Amino acid sequence: MTQVNRRRFLSGGMAVAGGGVLGAFGLSGTAGAAPDARPSQASGGEIGSGWTFAAADGTTAGSALSSAQNIAGLKPAIVPGTPLTSMIANGEYPDPLYGHIVTDTVPDTLKDTAYWYRVAFRVPKLVPGQRFWLQFDGINYLGTVWLNGVKLGTVEGAFKRAVFEATDIIAKSTGTAWLAVLVGKLDYTDPPALPSYTSGVTRGGRNGGPTGITLKNGPTFFCTAGWDWLPTIPDRDLGIWQPVTWRTTGPVRLADVQVTSTLSQDLHTADIAVELALDSAGAKSAVVKGSLAGREFRRTVDVPAGASSITLTSKDLACLRLNQPKLWWPNGYGDPYRYRLAVSIESGGQVHDERTVDFGIRRIEYTTPMRSPSGAVANCLAITVNNQPILVMGGNWGLDEALKRIPGERLRAQVRLHRDANLNLIRNWNGQSSTEEFFAACDEYGILVWQDFFCSTEGPPAENTVRDLANIRDCIVRFRNHPSILLWCGGNEGPPPQPLIDGLDALVADLDPQRVALTSSAGDTGANPIDGYRSGGPYHWVPPAKHFSLNDGTQWPPFHNEVGSYSIPTLEFLRKMLPESSWEHPDDFWADRDVNGNGGNGGGAGYLRLTAERYGEVRNLPDFARKSQLMNYECIKAIYEAPVANMRSAGPYPRTGVIMWMTNPAQPSFVWQMYSHDLEAHSSYYAVQHACRRINVVLDAKSFDVVVANHGRSAVRGRVEVTLYGLDGVEVSRDSFEADAGTSDRTVVGSIASRLKDVPSEIVFVRMVLKDSRGSEIVRNFYWAENPARAAGFAGLDEMPAAAVSVIAGVSRGPDGAEVAVDVRNVGESMALMVHLQVYDVRTGERVLPATFSDNYLNLVAGEATTVRVELDSEQARQHPKLGVRIDGWKIDQRASRLRGRGAAVTFNNQALDTHPAVPTFGR
Repeated sequence: MTQVNRRRFLSGGMAVAGGGVLGAFGLSGTAGAAPDARPSQASGGEIGSGWTFAAADGTTAGSALSSAQNIAGLKPAIVPGTPLTSMIANGEYPDPLYGHIVTDTVPDTLKDTAYWYRVAFRVPKLVPGQRFWLQFDGINYLGTVWLNGVKLGTVEGAFKRAVFEATDIIAKSTGTAWLAVLVGKLDYTDPPALPSYTSGVTRGGRNGGPTGITLKNGPTFFCTAGWDWLPTIPDRDLGIWQPVTWRTTGPVRLADVQVTSTLSQDLHTADIAVELALDSAGAKSAVVKGSLAGREFRRTVDVPAGASSITLTSKDLACLRLNQPKLWWPNGYGDPYRYRLAVSIESGGQVHDERTVDFGIRRIEYTTPMRSPSGAVANCLAITVNNQPILVMGGNWGLDEALKRIPGERLRAQVRLHRDANLNLIRNWNGQSSTEEFFAACDEYGILVWQDFFCSTEGPPAENTVRDLANIRDCIVRFRNHPSILLWCGGNEGPPPQPLIDGLDALVADLDPQRVALTSSAGDTGANPIDGYRSGGPYHWVPPAKHFSLNDGTQWPPFHNEVGSYSIPTLEFLRKMLPESSWEHPDDFWADRDVNGNGGNGGGAGYLRLTAERYGEVRNLPDFARKSQLMNYECIKAIYEAPVANMRSAGPYPRTGVIMWMTNPAQPSFVWQMYSHDLEAHSSYYAVQHACRRINVVLDAKSFDVVVANHGRSAVRGRVEVTLYGLDGVEVSRDSFEADAGTSDRTVVGSIASRLKDVPSEIVFVRMVLKDSRGSEIVRNFYWAENPARAAGFAGLDEMPAAAVSVIAGVSRGPDGAEVAVDVRNVGESMALMVHLQVYDVRTGERVLPATFSDNYLNLVAGEATTVRVELDSEQARQHPKLGVRIDGWKIDQRASRLRGRGAAVTFNNQALDTHPAVPTFGR
């Protein structure tokens, strides 16, 4: 096979279906068939129930725990899980993330001990030649494994799997096996980092704990020491945090299956290579059988004893060449299609082992040349997939969930939210969320993954380089087949020690040479270094014009992988995450929910002052919530719109990507998120969704240019109609601009800078609609802007007349769930600003979450109407037989509005609308 420059080209990938569970099963969006059924020695399952645990006191031996002997003091355990999640489930502690300060609620001593886990499980009676395996997908931090009184071995580091053969032990069992695991504590820990609202900074003023020594441990969840987006987690997320499974095989085990594809430049053909890593109990002749895209294959091979490998290519098997292949595309550019490969190894008509693999075919180029400020030509990070330039619009994940409570349904919902927000990438910060379910969801939803590894500049490097590299190696082998993985990256914001840099480069060159390996998120020092990207914020609220200044095509570098802002949730969630005594009085409970951020804006108190300066005095918590939604929307929308408006032909440094810090919250929070910890999408989410539409019309907040952006493969031609309105909602002026935007580019079609100054009010509403040549609407956008002739913030919004709206909601139910259709019309003369809809359970009043809204936080001029559709899955439809819709917004005239339900209750959200108390109470 012809070798390509690994820093420029990538094709192919696969996902092992079912996390190692054998055999074929259905998966939406895939194609193919399993081999015909034959007698099989392969079976298996997850050991997910019946676990118990206890703190290790040093007096109980693994040989006793891994036997039928009665052991006192063990309590029920959740596996996968952590000691703290088990303690919460057992009622020992309340959920510390809601209504509590974590370090005041749970003792930090949980980190200071090892823990025993124990379970009994049924095992099959082995037939001659059959082998038995135990697999651990993740133990934090050190694991020692015992089975039926015998020590099987150890595993080191949170991100390394362990596979143990236990054939001899199980062969002697009577149908039940006793498993015991000693989970070792961290080698290095700090005391907790405590929140302080008055300090204005993160816990103790630094990330990673008081000294950052936790990072010396090597691969672990080091952010649990305390970060500016995460409190100190008392057990540091120790535990068996990933599934434990058992499986049987015949004499020959398929230890690993790697699928790679080489896609031709014209995208017309793809050559598939399949490498099988085998583990055989003895030398034998065997047959490899499989199927791909409805075509079967077989190959007779000689398998030596021990470890060996077999590679099958299109030169060997004609069915491994695909003509006109269906491609895996990032979100918004096409279908993320996955093929299915079924493969087995057998002899004597009996299957030894089998796997079903889903993989995607795509071709990636990583760089484009640009002349840097030094005058040298640099290969800058700029992604092209299947010959289509991709403007990266991504989100950073710090940790999927603070306490590692992340069942597959929740994780898929989180990734789906990114898909529906029109994002195309997630950066897995420091690899803290590396699981099979995460990558499989990204495969399914077309989300590229920037995969970090485990080094950060917030503390010393890992002390055990060998352990660190062993975890990196296993992650590459385990996940390299996922089409979603874009690149590997050594760590966060600075280079790891040179041995780790050298080790990572060598591992990628050996194990996954078609992908890029970056040194760190701040820069690359590889043999063919990639330039043109950086971290560095800003991480706090800035006016939209600031983001357009930073991304106007004149600033280096063109790719920005960390930039964020405050992101305040809805009133309902604010009241859910804080104790009632703190609702109106910001304090240390607010600080434990990250309100100080990284100290930008002067911490939480500074952000509150800024909110009041921009939108007027904050009167109570509902008023803070509604004003914060406008603060969220205008800043976070600009984070994405500014690069969109300055991609490709903007120069000399056109934007090639932006990754917001952050999109997914690990805990209930005030900052760095686009939805809440309970998966409610607040205004930040819709700011992202609206900014990242593949065809868009954008108002440059710095120059007031009107820009048409086109991410797609077809040119966009038509006209843009721009209408300006005064604070009273009356139309002031209207302009029309011809639009002709080429593929994957943007074009400035006109300017409204002079028009804005002619508006009589200090605040101007701007409505922009892009229509095609037939007059059909393609996309619309909406802004509130300061009149540049008399800029004075937006406190005047409280003086605008209240809007009258008509809201009609109906529910349709089917076998796949329910859809709530909400027709919203502005029936008055004033502007209907940030009209917010919530779906709720009429019986309980609780919000139904997660809920997929087609749109929200609506901005409608007089007479304008839209229909919002809300999708609920079948389980949600079953749990919530009576649904309702609640409405709030900036200012709504309830008496002039009309609400009507057709199978759904429709009400005003009076608590959210109660923003004008007789006496202000906020902060008093």
